[in-house]
Amino acid sequence: MLLVFVLHSIALWVLIPFGFVAWLLVHAWAQKVSPRQAVAWYDTNLMAAWAHGPFRMLADADSRPPFVGISQMGAVPGSKIPLFDVGWE
Repeated sequence: MLLVFVLHSIALWVLIPFGFVAWLLVHAWAQKVSPRQAVAWYDTNLMAAWAHGPFRMLADADSRPPFVGISQMGAVPGSKIPLFDVGWE
């Protein structure tokens, strides 16, 4: 599991700029989604590709995440993390 976490962290350094540029050039006018939704869609499908590809032995076939079609890009919830989220109440 640590390997998946490390690879996902490294992949985000490429995925976030790529997703933003793709949103700027295509998804902003074609799918009418926010940049957060576009990056979340790319991340969701990357995790699904890894779960169905090189890391398929880590999860059962029933528990693997499904691929999300481009027509459903607007339905993917983008996560929002506050800048100063220290968790103190």
